[in-house]
Amino acid sequence: MTRSRPELQPKELVHIGLLTSAIIAGAFLFMVVGKAFILMAFAMLVCLIFYIPIVGGYRPKPSRWAGIPAMVIGIVTIFPSNIGSHSLWLTAFGETLHCKVISIQEHPGRRGPTTYSNELRCGDRQVHYTPTSSHSAQDPGTEMDIVVDKTGFVPNLEPDKVGLGHSLMLLLAVLMNGAFVFLVAWLPVREPAVER
Repeated sequence: MTRSRPELQPKELVHIGLLTSAIIAGAFLFMVVGKAFILMAFAMLVCLIFYIPIVGGYRPKPSRWAGIPAMVIGIVTIFPSNIGSHSLWLTAFGETLHCKVISIQEHPGRRGPTTYSNELRCGDRQVHYTPTSSHSAQDPGTEMDIVVDKTGFVPNLEPDKVGLGHSLMLLLAVLMNGAFVFLVAWLPVREPAVER
């Protein structure tokens, strides 16, 4: 038996790059689409459906082990992309405000748990703040800092969620996909020996 490497065609690399970019962009847009959340989730699902067979099916039939890892990496890409892109955006376009909590709102979930948000007074501005899952809403009268998007495009975040460490998660998502595609392309394929 001999070993050879399949040749990854430029066209396949372009498709993989576009689909990876679409998944990363979708992860970023999740936080800004509002009621179009289901439409965005459907678009990302379509990208994943194409990503898996392009990467996984690239290997010849005797060596098609890459399908399940492609699915896992495609799905896992969403989380660091969302965290990293949000932090990177607020690093570039955000400003930190010192605020006082005016009120707390309760949002009963139809099928999920009740969530809470705050209205904040930040100098002469009033800001709506929905805490991340690891933080709870603050009691009225509490003082806190918050990073607000000057463009109004993305939601506000706590200062400890914005910074280099969080922003680098976007790079992690890109490198994770690149390393996996390289592994799929680099690993040799065992070919059956030719009988003479």
